[in-house]
Amino acid sequence: MKLLFIIPPQITKSPDNKVDYKPYITIPLGSLYMAAYLRSQDWQGEMKVYDARLSGNLHKEEDKEEDAARTIFGDTWQTVAKTITDYQPDVIAISNMFSVQINAALDTAKLCKEVYPSATTVLGGPHASTFPSEMVENEHLDYIVVGEGEQRLQIILESIEKGEKPSGQGIIGCKEDLTLLKPNKRAPIRFINDIDSIPIPAYDLVDVERYFHLQSNGCSPRVREYGKRAVTLLTSRGCPHQCIFCSVQTTMGYRFRHHSTEYIRAHIKHLRDNYDIDYIHFEDDNFTHDIESYEKVLDILLEQKPLIKWDTPNGVRADSWNLERIRKTKESGAQYLCIALESSVQRVIDEVVKKKLDLSQVEDVMKACKEVGLSLQAFYIIGLPGEREDEIRYNVDYAIDKYERYGVYPTFSIANPLPGTELYDIVMDNKLFTGFSPKEVHKSNNPIITTDEFSPDFIQSMYDEAVKRKTFVTIKYMLTSPKQFIEFIARSLKNKWFFTTLAKATFRAVFARAR
Repeated sequence: MKLLFIIPPQITKSPDNKVDYKPYITIPLGSLYMAAYLRSQDWQGEMKVYDARLSGNLHKEEDKEEDAARTIFGDTWQTVAKTITDYQPDVIAISNMFSVQINAALDTAKLCKEVYPSATTVLGGPHASTFPSEMVENEHLDYIVVGEGEQRLQIILESIEKGEKPSGQGIIGCKEDLTLLKPNKRAPIRFINDIDSIPIPAYDLVDVERYFHLQSNGCSPRVREYGKRAVTLLTSRGCPHQCIFCSVQTTMGYRFRHHSTEYIRAHIKHLRDNYDIDYIHFEDDNFTHDIESYEKVLDILLEQKPLIKWDTPNGVRADSWNLERIRKTKESGAQYLCIALESSVQRVIDEVVKKKLDLSQVEDVMKACKEVGLSLQAFYIIGLPGEREDEIRYNVDYAIDKYERYGVYPTFSIANPLPGTELYDIVMDNKLFTGFSPKEVHKSNNPIITTDEFSPDFIQSMYDEAVKRKTFVTIKYMLTSPKQFIEFIARSLKNKWFFTTLAKATFRAVFARAR
């Protein structure tokens, strides 16, 4: 049996501008974890990982009118089709990490059935896990995998080899299979208890050097890619918290499960010995949830000679810190931390975001990071249902004040109702969306939520004001710090998308007509 993993080309821009994203690429850990698990279970089939983004080409779709063609990052659909027919797979596992790219995944499934109809198509990822009843109705998909894919893909493959129908909780081949799911739609299946049983990803199945090249030349998903040979690493899965904007529980569950110290040490050693990595992005959903485990990770990092630089782009809790821990974090190679505040108003944290966070501890963390010399960033969300206009204004004022006083760089986001989140349910159930169909609300780059407290226009004006004020503070910092100015110029030259997007946002914020 032959198994083909496909990571589809990325849709970076749609003709209607509802999709408009930076082209980016990272090593496809999900597919590589599944491949490694199949090897550990002595599955005897042949495997290939085909990442259709890896060519790095940015182009308009062929065979379509100009006003209907999407902009694609990666291979043409003709190349994707040829790859499928040349390999002649029995099973095709299609990856889809983000709902905004679901159309690329479904187009890939359709293409698979057109050019090689005998292959069994399987779709996994957050969108499939959130909408299994909708996805199972797609005629080009044979099976939907809900939640973690390692064990479920093995069941599918072995069942097909035996001529049997794949069956099990989280394997959806028809509507009847939906009855096997648990009632909790945000955690409808069981998850792997011992994640150490999942081997280190099968990095040998992909061209790691090509990923390093693209990431360090403007195609990293992060604006600031400090490493030339950077990797993403997960030390845990799951998060017990229930923030309304987060969908991680659908694919990773509420139960926090962490790798052992030995596993993490072996994983880092493997990456360093075989791929000479120089940077790690720890992208756990809750990296500092278990402080004892986090301290052990720091000990592993302190063992490295020379140290490996690292960061936490997904954000960490803001109330897990003391001066000693911050100093140890800095000494272990951390380049910066991101703290996930969302709001600077305790009522909003408690009643709207539903995040267990004591804001009274946050400013001490900011002071300590400044004292130690560890760069700190903070995430803020504006426009959540339940916020008041005065609270949104205060949130922006707070963020700018802390940027000026402690250098805590603020990242502002407009509330986006992602599928699989409580926020999505609130927006859908109460019809709070404006200008989009129910199936497209998550694709918007602009505010779409309307409540009795605020309008999309107000949220846009507050976002513009926040960007404008942040820009002025950033310019002030750059004028007083030649190092920051040089880093900004270097990043702009390397990452054209970053420069263009920043210039547009700044122009809009500074020169937009007062609302």
